[in-house]
Amino acid sequence: MREWRQNGAAADGPAAPEAVLPGDGPVRARTAAADRTDHHHVDLGPVQLSLLSPPAPPDVLEVTGRYTDGLPRTWHLVFATRGPLVLTRDQQLVRLEPGSIVLREPSGLFQLSAATAAPSVRALILHVPEAALALPGEVLHELSGRPTPTRSGPAALLASFVSGLAAHAPSADARHTAWLGTAAVNLASAFLDGDTAFHHGGTRPQPTPAVPGLSLSGTDLLLRDIKGYIERHLRDPDLSPASIAAAGHISLRYLHHLFQRDGLSVGAFLRERRLEHCRADLSDPAQSQRRVCEIARRWGFRDPAVFNRTFKSAYGIAPGAYRRQRLPQ
Repeated sequence: MREWRQNGAAADGPAAPEAVLPGDGPVRARTAAADRTDHHHVDLGPVQLSLLSPPAPPDVLEVTGRYTDGLPRTWHLVFATRGPLVLTRDQQLVRLEPGSIVLREPSGLFQLSAATAAPSVRALILHVPEAALALPGEVLHELSGRPTPTRSGPAALLASFVSGLAAHAPSADARHTAWLGTAAVNLASAFLDGDTAFHHGGTRPQPTPAVPGLSLSGTDLLLRDIKGYIERHLRDPDLSPASIAAAGHISLRYLHHLFQRDGLSVGAFLRERRLEHCRADLSDPAQSQRRVCEIARRWGFRDPAVFNRTFKSAYGIAPGAYRRQRLPQ
């Protein structure tokens, strides 16, 4: 057996408040009519929350895969708090009933609209960087596009907390918003982990609308397993293309060949994932007592000077300055 494989709500949320933080968000109107609908965005440290009143078709709101500052690979948890919603991506529709939640992928964009012409339809979207979540992207991909009710368990806790954020976060002290965002990330991780267990254990049936990319070839599955192995061993400073190939009993040349399919080298993928985890920790109030060099070592960077140069090259800002931006004193 290759080492890559692991062993084996509130249905009626509050209306969007008037007071919100300024700035553009990850949601934009597709038409002038949709632009007149009510949508606001609240920055909560590691995450962003969108409060929406989606328009009825044919008008739509478009949800992008990035924050305004270019933060990559942002997953979207969409909550139907009042009235049914329709999510469209690549001409595939997902209907989200009130009191339900669905995860959407970071790639590309999707469109959001009300399923009815009723004026009281409400939606919330929690935009979460992949690096902040406890599950790897391959696992999240399996959950994408599958609506889940929020009647009990972690789903109910998450939905209740997010609804509370929508009502109270805009008036919260700025010193507390990052803590609230971290709490939302932790609840989201608990929900997604539980939903993964349901999905693989077959305890609860789940709607399965067609999602592009779920039919994977043997080579795709192999690459997915390799990336999962890398994700689980990021903290090992000795992790390298050679050790990854050895763990899977394949040649280093074939390993590089597999990653060419994604247009990213093995080393670049490893570096990107480590940097993303470092950036998430630098944005996390719970990690504020750790020195930057400790966070770098935690994710496999031995040399602080190399880490500083690599971080600044990737994001255009030194790690210490990035932390001061995300966690103002």
